Amino acid sequence: MATKAGEKVEFEEFGVAIIVTKGGEGDVSASAGGDGLKVGKRYEDEATGIQVLVTKPGAATLLCNGAEMVLQEPKKTKSAD
Repeated sequence: MATKAGEKVEFEEFGVAIIVTKGGEGDVSASAGGDGLKVGKRYEDEATGIQVLVTKPGAATLLCNGAEMVLQEPKKTKSAD
């Protein structure tokens, strides 16, 4: 199943909502557990290139094709010193 950019997905059983920021060939799902999801955090699946943004937090873990998605670290910029 293809996941499209701009697609909004809700996982009502966990109270979590996301928006897809970069689509790809894969299925995004959620499971119980983990550290929970926080608003504004971005997650990605390196195998498919799919990226999502959390719009509603909750106690869940995001999965893509059954593999756990990883938290994207903020890009570092050079200091203007």
